[in-house]
Amino acid sequence: MARTPKTGIQLVGDKPAARAVAAARGDFNAALDMRNLKAIAAVLADNVLLVPGDEAECMVGRAAQLEAWQSIFTAMPDVTYVRSPSRIEVGEDGQLAAETGRWRGAWSAEGMSVRYSGRYFAKWRRDALGWVIEAETFVTLKRTGGAD
Repeated sequence: MARTPKTGIQLVGDKPAARAVAAARGDFNAALDMRNLKAIAAVLADNVLLVPGDEAECMVGRAAQLEAWQSIFTAMPDVTYVRSPSRIEVGEDGQLAAETGRWRGAWSAEGMSVRYSGRYFAKWRRDALGWVIEAETFVTLKRTGGAD
């Protein structure tokens, strides 16, 4: 399922490790696109933290995030979310990485097209199986469509 990382990502530190993080992000984006909860789970740490870009509450834990994704996929069958990294920096010890980039989400609601987008930051940790997301923080900078 690995997708080739987007070109133009600034890779800092251990380049092979940064490419592995970019590939894991590609896997996560593909899993979202396919609504594959098992593949989404594979990229999330047990106690992953997600700080949403809007007024929603923080989510703690893989199970909470998977439950939220299932609810989103059920309520909005046409929903798409994509994270597009612009920079991935691997720490000196090779165990942590920081990813920054832009995100976008799109879906239909009440017959209207809804588009959200903004910036994000992700903290990655290398574990025995590869790179997993420990935390993501999103900032919603633009909203279009939908009912106010």
